[in-house]
Amino acid sequence: MKKLAKEGLMLAVTIVLVAIATASALAQQSFIGQGRYRMEIVATGKVLDLRVEDKRTVQQWAVGNARNQQWDLVDAGDGFYFITSVENGNVLDVEGGRARNGSLVITATRGNSDNQKWKIADNGRGEFTIISKAGKSLESPAGRRGDGVALQIGEPHGLENQRFRLTRLGDVEAKVRPREGAPITPGTAVVHAFTGKGRYQIQSVASNHFLDLRRDDNTTLQQWSGSGAANQQWDFEDAGNGFFYIRSAESGRVLEVAGARDGSAVVARTQQAGRDNQKFRIVDAGNGQSLIVARNGKALDLPNSARNEGQRMQLWGEHRRDNQRFIFKPVDTTVTLSGGRTRETRGSRFPPRDTAPVEEPYTSGQMTWRGRVDSEVLLEVRGNFVTEKLVSGTSFNNGRFTFTSAMPARQLTLRVENKKARGTVEVVEQPTAANGYTAVIRIRDPQRNAADYEFTLIW
Repeated sequence: MKKLAKEGLMLAVTIVLVAIATASALAQQSFIGQGRYRMEIVATGKVLDLRVEDKRTVQQWAVGNARNQQWDLVDAGDGFYFITSVENGNVLDVEGGRARNGSLVITATRGNSDNQKWKIADNGRGEFTIISKAGKSLESPAGRRGDGVALQIGEPHGLENQRFRLTRLGDVEAKVRPREGAPITPGTAVVHAFTGKGRYQIQSVASNHFLDLRRDDNTTLQQWSGSGAANQQWDFEDAGNGFFYIRSAESGRVLEVAGARDGSAVVARTQQAGRDNQKFRIVDAGNGQSLIVARNGKALDLPNSARNEGQRMQLWGEHRRDNQRFIFKPVDTTVTLSGGRTRETRGSRFPPRDTAPVEEPYTSGQMTWRGRVDSEVLLEVRGNFVTEKLVSGTSFNNGRFTFTSAMPARQLTLRVENKKARGTVEVVEQPTAANGYTAVIRIRDPQRNAADYEFTLIW
């Protein structure tokens, strides 16, 4: 009898513990008021996702842990909520501001529109309908289950494409996320290792190898064990509108997309101004990891998460798994110039000065430069490339240059012939083995406002 009573007590305790655990799980996978949530569409199994390319379009995507799939529900009064993207701080809204069936859902600056206020209506079974104060329901277009499908609004009907499962991730954060490139307060976790223009090593999350320019052809982008050599260092230079050129510190060539299909190669080529297939956007994927996304919307990808050295990289449709995630490791490129001076050259097109190539035979030639200058700029000339660096004044970074032939890698004495100059143009550092056969030209404009300059550098 005692044995039966003991077994009965144990069974009762087990039932209570299971009930508590189940209730706890349901509390996390349900809506319990203001907080941070991930929102899954019942019909597709995808989650609400802010498109990383434009940080505006709201779409469906396979579940991940990135901030662009996290949403803060903030009390808007009268039982409604603002649904705020953790990624960009904007709220769900309707494109065009008119609540018509089929209108796309976007994120926009928070205001007081009825299209920005949403009621979370319980449908039972842990599922909810999300209905705007304007009377329209958030929905995934019927029958469309793929990644990247944009969400819209429609007349409320409560079918599965209008039902959501909400998973609570925590409370709404009171602190403001530092903007990209802003200094990090001591003790604050670094959210995104990429901080803008500069030189980096880039490590694959899937393989732990580094992006590497194959030395026998200076064209193939592959992965290799970390060496710290110049062919594993990459300079990120502003290409405008949030895009970057990615330039090899070894060769001076930039990464280029060789096609638009999945599986297309990514190679290093000579830069050609304005070419979209040489422009890339860096996307924060969370946890200090980043995606490298081409202008055509496809991501740099390690085929099948391969771990072998020499594996070539490719482009593939963005899916955000580990073989498309990278860790950026800044490279310190402070160098010492003649006279003991130092200058920061992060973002330079050229390898560090201590990696000078073997001296080449002399061939005559010249380089012509045209551009606008305010106060002072330095031009670094090496081979057939020129890097413009602002010392003081307004940055125009619009210089154009042409070479009759590449400047040979050897000790030279260069001279300047001015064609158009309001101030001074002078060679302040001649190319030598000690500086990697790099010439430094200084342009100083002493007067107020900017002026156009044109000169020829002759060797």
